[in-house]
Amino acid sequence: MKLYHYITKGNSALTDGILSFANNPQADLSYYHRRSGAKTHDGIVRWMESCFAGRSRGIRAFTEPIKWTPHSLHLKEFVDNADRFAIDMNALIENGLLEAIYVSPPISETPYIKESPGCDEVLLKLDNPDKIDFSPIDWDVCNDALGRRFAWVRYYLLIVKGGIIPPQYIAKE
Repeated sequence: MKLYHYITKGNSALTDGILSFANNPQADLSYYHRRSGAKTHDGIVRWMESCFAGRSRGIRAFTEPIKWTPHSLHLKEFVDNADRFAIDMNALIENGLLEAIYVSPPISETPYIKESPGCDEVLLKLDNPDKIDFSPIDWDVCNDALGRRFAWVRYYLLIVKGGIIPPQYIAKE
């Protein structure tokens, strides 16, 4: 089983692995600065950990490559400026590196959620990796005018030991 992760071109993933937010002091703070109110990388890591243990060691993954439409050109820009990596989930699980998996359902499936400025994504813990939903994603619902790039599609947050997916568990596609 494989999942996909994107990293800005010019990365060192094939030598250093895929880094979680906690292990990437060069991470873009803007999104989480707004969500957490923290001004530093360490402050955001503390805020993430206050959401739930391991949150800062999470790595976002998709069940299929990202697709875009004429009304989601921000996704095209995102993909064009990134390298796509396939994550070997079976090997991560077999070697005990996967601590937990959370799903972030599309906001269209969570109408009962009321957002506040300090909330994080909706993340629901899966009790088993077999619960990962590989059904096709409807990328047509992504619309730049609506904002929140990935809020409209299902994705997963992989909580990994040490907060790094080592290079031997990934392949550049």
